[in-house]
Amino acid sequence: MTNSPAQLEKKQLRKQILDARRAEQPGHHCEDQHDEHLVLFLADQGIRKIAAYVALDDEPCTDLLLGVCEEVGIQVLVPRVSGDDLEWVLFDWDELDEGEFGILEPIGKAEPLQVEAIIVPALAVDAQGNRLGKGKGFYDRALKDIPRSIPVIALVHDDELVEELPHEEHDRKVTHVATCSFMHEIGRG
Repeated sequence: MTNSPAQLEKKQLRKQILDARRAEQPGHHCEDQHDEHLVLFLADQGIRKIAAYVALDDEPCTDLLLGVCEEVGIQVLVPRVSGDDLEWVLFDWDELDEGEFGILEPIGKAEPLQVEAIIVPALAVDAQGNRLGKGKGFYDRALKDIPRSIPVIALVHDDELVEELPHEEHDRKVTHVATCSFMHEIGRG
């Protein structure tokens, strides 16, 4: 099977962005500012149950978000890989184990993805809400049946919010982006 021009461009962009993150470029260490923007958004919206993720070392950190949600009683579902899909489990710091891709995953009982907001990892997001992930399609598949009224929020560094990204028909757009500097609604995917 041959790769489309969009797939080839995505692959090249993924490498560039991951190389930049691993090189610890300026602006990629804003501590918990992404999470602070998210926490304020969740509070403003009165959101009580979200889906999020446990960040990898090369992703914007989600520790503050997960900790604050736990403290204030916001339920958080986090994913684990199950075949080609994601399952969602109630988050608990003490119930995590290393999964198939070296990602900390929950070990509890899976439950339906019925939440009021979803925070997703991203390598970049464009002005139209197109999200560049790591290329396996887990989040696109997980989000395909989520109502468009549910906010889908990507976390990226300031320089990873770009004007335009290559995208394909199956790519699910995000509705908001949180960076080190701000939280912004970018459209309803």
